[in-house]
Amino acid sequence: MKSAKNLLIPFIVMVLLGIGVLVFYLVDRSWKEPEGPTKNNTTDLLYVSPVDFASISIFHKENNIDVKIDKKALSNGSSSYVYLGNDKGEDRYSQSKISDFVSTMTSFVGCSLVTENSDLAQFGLNDPKYVVTIYKTDGTANTVLIGNLSPDPEYCYVCAKGSTSVYLVNSNKYTYASKVAKDFIDSRIIDISMSDLNSVRLVRKKDSIDVFANCYYNSSAEQSSFKFVTPFEISSSEYFDRLIEHICCLEALEYEDVTFENLSKYGLSSPEITIVLKTNDSREYSFVFSSVRNGYYYGRLNSAGKIFKIESERLTSIESPLLVLLNNYFFYNTCDNIDSIECSSPEKKFNMKLDVAKDGAISDDYSIVTLDGRNAKVTSSSGRSYAAMLYETIFCINIGGIDTDAKIDSSAVPVTMITIFDRNHSSVVYSFYKRDHDSYYVCRNGQYTKFYVY
Repeated sequence: MKSAKNLLIPFIVMVLLGIGVLVFYLVDRSWKEPEGPTKNNTTDLLYVSPVDFASISIFHKENNIDVKIDKKALSNGSSSYVYLGNDKGEDRYSQSKISDFVSTMTSFVGCSLVTENSDLAQFGLNDPKYVVTIYKTDGTANTVLIGNLSPDPEYCYVCAKGSTSVYLVNSNKYTYASKVAKDFIDSRIIDISMSDLNSVRLVRKKDSIDVFANCYYNSSAEQSSFKFVTPFEISSSEYFDRLIEHICCLEALEYEDVTFENLSKYGLSSPEITIVLKTNDSREYSFVFSSVRNGYYYGRLNSAGKIFKIESERLTSIESPLLVLLNNYFFYNTCDNIDSIECSSPEKKFNMKLDVAKDGAISDDYSIVTLDGRNAKVTSSSGRSYAAMLYETIFCINIGGIDTDAKIDSSAVPVTMITIFDRNHSSVVYSFYKRDHDSYYVCRNGQYTKFYVY
């Protein structure tokens, strides 16, 4: 009898614990919100077909922005979208971005019922973050309210206006509903064909660079090249060419509003870089850029529109040293374009004459090269042409640096002079004057080029 009493107390405790677990399970189950839609409990809350769609309006409670998009019929039978929100600017809006937005926000299908006759405040629907109103071509309208994100942020709560039935839908509706005018701006900031480009100006504050180049388009090769004309005359490097090609078809990663705070934050209240493009029909596009910031450049076009953001990899050469943007060589040319070369110094002089077929090489059997009237086609034991080596030595003189303030004394005597005659019987004379113990200033036809060589 005593042992039975001893077992009774633990038995009662176990029963009470079991009842507690059962109550906790039932209470927890009644309060727990569903994590996501289930196949057996879904409904199509709203769907408006593209044919029936006329316009959409989404009111943002937080900032009183009213996003509005209308569909407009075109004369060719197709249609386009017009952005008419109260945050509309003068920017160009992307049809594809707006089309994707309309497609997403006119389809609330596969929604999962959370509860009927609910307290809308519990789900942020009594004062919703977004009010989505869709107008049809027949003049009717449907409104969907978007409230809070669910505990699992993969979903958000929605309901039809005037209803107390709450549903879960994928959170991409919440994300899309948050879009405003800047999110629809065409990512293509500019799109200029290289064949239409006339000139380029690059100005950089940090190193006081201000250079101007003309653009030359080769239609047969479908390639552009640039020649700097101020403050010096020289062709561009491939790095400069690629930079300008990227500028001519620039696309933004995203946009920011133009405020005094943002102009300062993104380095545009006093821009570091300016690039001005001018087309053959006299159109002008002026870009300003910040210096690179956390892997991005920020900029504006023509001092108008939103601030755009560009990945720094798209503009890899924009802050490169100036010499990187210039051709390595002063006067490189292929041997088939040259008639003769005369090199002289106070002690020595020689004349190299060439007769090389178009697109040919010095080493070709039918090429003729003489040095002071004698055959210069001498080769090494490995077959290397000494005449070709001499030609490359002359035409592959690298720029050593830039010295824009140097003054060459009028009485100075050049250390070396190189006169080049081309097949069109025109000539140019390069004179080299001593700068220091291992470098020389370079003049072209008597004018200082602002460059020196080693």
